[in-house]
Amino acid sequence: MASFFYQYGHLRHRVFQPQTIPETHPPPSLDQVDLTISIRLTFVPHDCITNQIGDLNINRILQQETLRFDLDVLKNHDQVHLTLGPALTRLGVNPISRFSVNFAHEIIERGLAFGNLASNRGRKVLPLRAELWGTLLVHVRANSIRRALTEWASEFQARNYGMVPANESSVKNMLKKVCMEIGDQDCMICLEELKVGSDVSRMPCSHTFHGDCIEKWLKQSHYCPICRFEMLA
Repeated sequence: MASFFYQYGHLRHRVFQPQTIPETHPPPSLDQVDLTISIRLTFVPHDCITNQIGDLNINRILQQETLRFDLDVLKNHDQVHLTLGPALTRLGVNPISRFSVNFAHEIIERGLAFGNLASNRGRKVLPLRAELWGTLLVHVRANSIRRALTEWASEFQARNYGMVPANESSVKNMLKKVCMEIGDQDCMICLEELKVGSDVSRMPCSHTFHGDCIEKWLKQSHYCPICRFEMLA
């Protein structure tokens, strides 16, 4: 058994409103925010024995948390921090770090700004998406750093906090491979460009991603990363 501990590095974030607004049945009685936080991490191993940084950064983690709270919470900084704290902790992010404080401020600013848009007037639920990404430096003490890293990744991903993967047959039947025809679009999982003329995978909700990215995502969650369209679990 290898021994290891980890630390985040170069965490970044962005907050936005998804293009497709999912319907809610039945609608809640109060105006609410539906916030989905996803985190994408790239492993970078550090061998404590040799004090060398490895280049085995091909393994990635994708995790997601969804919160539902009253829109009025955005008007109180303390309540926002209390609401986000448990979710950030489950994602492995220190809820009292400077990053978390800045992240909470952006949730407030973006949420209130989106809530005032004419297109959102009259809605019962305001959907928000927040994406976090960065590196995960894994400090390992083992003879085989590759084996240790694989072991650590499996343990980390086992803490999936209720995320349910999509049914394998539904992925095969509902995920369509198409040719990318429109430029200036990114895969919202890896945040890299969807190149015109390349093969991409399209969800039933019409959102497109790199094939490898969405297939890996659906092995952990049965929701579309953008609009939370629900695949069969």
